[in-house]
Amino acid sequence: MVEEELDETLHWIELVMESNIVDPNKLYSLHDECLQLLKIITKTIITQRNKINNSINTRLQS
Repeated sequence: MVEEELDETLHWIELVMESNIVDPNKLYSLHDECLQLLKIITKTIITQRNKINNSINTRLQS
């Protein structure tokens, strides 16, 4: 859910930047921060899924 919300937020920031509703220069840092958070969350999700899968595989092999 967090990943989806960040992705949607990033989308809206990009739309506002492209439309020039707000000076894009004022949004670059917000855009960058949102992108960094999205990468962190995505990597965390992947890491946790891998840990769960490894745990399941280990149990099945025992």
